[in-house]
Amino acid sequence: MPLIFEKMAYGTIFAAMWFFLLFIAGVTSSISLALPAIAFLEDEFNLSRREAIIIFATVTFILCQPVIFFLGNGVLGEMDFWGTSVSLVVFGTIEAILFGWVFGIDRAWTELHQGSDIRIPGFYRWIIKYVTPLMLLTIIGVWVWQEWKSKLLMEEVEQANRPFVLMTRIGLMGLFAFLLIMIWVVWKRRHPSEETS
Repeated sequence: MPLIFEKMAYGTIFAAMWFFLLFIAGVTSSISLALPAIAFLEDEFNLSRREAIIIFATVTFILCQPVIFFLGNGVLGEMDFWGTSVSLVVFGTIEAILFGWVFGIDRAWTELHQGSDIRIPGFYRWIIKYVTPLMLLTIIGVWVWQEWKSKLLMEEVEQANRPFVLMTRIGLMGLFAFLLIMIWVVWKRRHPSEETS
């Protein structure tokens, strides 16, 4: 886009408007991404909205610091890869399987139409249950077949950046483990009879 604006008449003005709108879109998207986490803290840990926002903002601020201070050392690229290239596909696959197979396509179809003014065409049942999981599993399989070894062994990472990339991976695994522990705590609160002695 910068190259296009550079060639346009009044490109500086259009570039300023474009990137301002992009900034607004990013901020509003960030707010919508934050709301489920804030609602989780409110509902499951009996926090006020203010307390939940303060906790979420503090944790987010702390987790952003490695990206800011080690931007040139591959931290952002590593987070971007595991957050967007891997996690989106993996969790999308899990959701598709849970929705179409575990929850059941009949119940899912009923839920999709609950309170809806329009009917989804029937062939989407087949797409949701078979095509979507198959395509996502294919994407994961092809990636594992082609790239998993070089990515995990950091073959394409410069030697000087490897400690930063490794610490980023450890931090991401720690964050994931922490989130799983929070979910487990909530699960145990809701199902105390399932605790093992």
